[in-house]
Amino acid sequence: MAVPWWKSGADPFWGLRAMNREVARLLNLPEPGAFPPVNVYDSDDEMVVEALLPGVPASELDVTVTGDSLTIKGTKPEPPDVPEGRFARRERGSGSFSRTIRLPEHLDGDRVKAVYRDGIVTVRLPKSQASRPRRVSVETS
Repeated sequence: MAVPWWKSGADPFWGLRAMNREVARLLNLPEPGAFPPVNVYDSDDEMVVEALLPGVPASELDVTVTGDSLTIKGTKPEPPDVPEGRFARRERGSGSFSRTIRLPEHLDGDRVKAVYRDGIVTVRLPKSQASRPRRVSVETS
């Protein structure tokens, strides 16, 4: 549950936040505070997405590839030993999340692999043969 910043409950900066989200969407940037934070990099053969998910059990993760998009969904559990309303400060959220990353390459969705280790899910997305670089021989005349 979000706690209002102002006693009246109204956020005077809501317009600026909405504009920030829209600019991020138009420029294909992550929204501020997007969860999970990701690194995306590529090689000649594959795209790799690493998502930071500390405390999320692997059984709560759902990784889906559709066309040029990768979606990571899951649920962050509530802290087990803290009664409701007893936090003095709470910066780590809980509950369901979903993050979709658009990928710039044509990928082979049938060979995608995801591994979860030490709080990081690593998704390896092999590139399709059509998108891999090929050496072309140059003929002389």
